[in-house]
Amino acid sequence: MARTEPRIAIVGGAGALSTEALVWMLTKSGNRVVGAYQSFRELSAASRARELKLQAAIVDADDPAAGPAAAAAIRRAHPELKILLLCDVASPAVVRCAIDERAEGVVLKSDTAEEMILALRHVLEGRAVMPVGWQAASLESEGETPIESLSEREREVLDLAASGMSNKEIAKRLTISVNTVKFHLRTIYSRLGVRNRVEAMRAMGGKQEDLAESSNTSNNNEPTAQPDPLRAD
Repeated sequence: MARTEPRIAIVGGAGALSTEALVWMLTKSGNRVVGAYQSFRELSAASRARELKLQAAIVDADDPAAGPAAAAAIRRAHPELKILLLCDVASPAVVRCAIDERAEGVVLKSDTAEEMILALRHVLEGRAVMPVGWQAASLESEGETPIESLSEREREVLDLAASGMSNKEIAKRLTISVNTVKFHLRTIYSRLGVRNRVEAMRAMGGKQEDLAESSNTSNNNEPTAQPDPLRAD
């Protein structure tokens, strides 16, 4: 049975030589690039004109015409679509966009063709892909405390984890993948400077009693002295 070509859209950088090279590379590796669009508006217009049947969108996070705004618009209009952000460096703004808009991955423009193709393959499989150093970038904020730096989605994940839910249960409740839950938990731990769910709730302040009660009813049996394994049970 013939393999179905993943259908990909590129948003941002339309007309640039680097984008043309990316189209060629993706096509040679067995993907079908349905189009390269300067902005989300162009992508939206194309999708209204014909059914694109996309599996993923690669968004140029550095292009002012696309960037985080395009990623946010794509996520709202196409919540099922996989999003891969393309950037020069994993800046705090790019990492924040990836977290807030639940992008499946971030790749650097300096990555090799093989690394780019592998990252896209992982994203299409539902696996999170982030470059080296993204955790440090996620910790950089302008005058915010670590707790204040948590996004609304991160707070949701943390609250559900503290209630005793497993990663699979959190994923089902929030309609996201287990890998995305793990990604959020790693980000939360990095931001709060903790190792597991119990320490994270302590860092939130004044919630130890609630956590202890929920932990007693949980099947996780998660010890406080060991790192959270981010298990998917």
